[in-house]
Amino acid sequence: MKRPHARSIVLVSTAAAALLALTACGGSVNDSSAGTVASDSAARAPDAKNPNGLAATEQGAPAAPESGGGNASGSQSSTAKPGSNAVSPASLRAAQQQLARRASVALEVKNINEAVAKVRSTTIAADGIVLAENIGTADKDAPLADSSQLTATTYGEITVSVPSSKLDAVVADLGSVGKVIRSTSSSEDVGSQIVDTQSRLETMRVSIERVRGYLANAKDLNQTVALEAELTRRQADLESMEAQLAALKDSVAMSPVQVSLTTRPEVIAPAGTTDDAGFLAGLKGGWKAFTASVQVVLTILGALLPFAVLFALVGVPAWLWWRRHRPARTAPAANATPSAG
Repeated sequence: MKRPHARSIVLVSTAAAALLALTACGGSVNDSSAGTVASDSAARAPDAKNPNGLAATEQGAPAAPESGGGNASGSQSSTAKPGSNAVSPASLRAAQQQLARRASVALEVKNINEAVAKVRSTTIAADGIVLAENIGTADKDAPLADSSQLTATTYGEITVSVPSSKLDAVVADLGSVGKVIRSTSSSEDVGSQIVDTQSRLETMRVSIERVRGYLANAKDLNQTVALEAELTRRQADLESMEAQLAALKDSVAMSPVQVSLTTRPEVIAPAGTTDDAGFLAGLKGGWKAFTASVQVVLTILGALLPFAVLFALVGVPAWLWWRRHRPARTAPAANATPSAG
């Protein structure tokens, strides 16, 4: 009777162990399923940044923090269509350059005054201004071959200033005033000068503010006088640099055009002719110096001639009268007497 009872105990123990094993496996499976569901719910939970309840990866956007704005903008530029806002290297270089341009045009015309009027109207139409005007005379930089033929009816010169963006159009329009004898243009990049002047201006402004601070804290009269003198000097330098910067920017914005008008084309020197060296250049320079010296001497003689005439009419008769009426000189008396024998 005892053997069946022992067998029952063994069977009950085995069943209890199996039940415990199944309970443990079920708990682990439930924990794993709960973790999966929780993570999936967290991924799909709506928030302020993702109101649709979708994860960033499911929306197709990279899961990056807000501090990565630089990377985000870089990715946007990389995914932009090529050529949508592209700037050519030539346009970029042109935008960065600060060019001061100028031009010179020589025209053969029939009437000087009428040609000058046309040049004025062309300049005004291009929003330009007239800087100088000479009729019958020429500037030292005028492209002349023979200045001896300059008269009010044979030569005129007008210098205008037009916006740099319209320089080429103005030069082309001036071709309708007369026959073009010569036309030249040049440009200079003043961008480095503008940047340098701007930098010096900023430094000078900071320096002036520093001196003003020292002046406000000055303790005695000597310090006040010295600081005021230094402040005045630096303010003068600042104004000078501001004027220089304005002139540089104006040279970029506006371009001067020297227009030479003549009824005799032989007066204008052909373009590209240079005689700055050699025997002929020396001979020409010497002849010009000689004629200039003769002109100076003749000018001096012309200025002295009225005084010479006045002296001849008044001074010479007065001198002759004085010489005729001056007292005669007496012979000197003998100082030594003859000794007695």
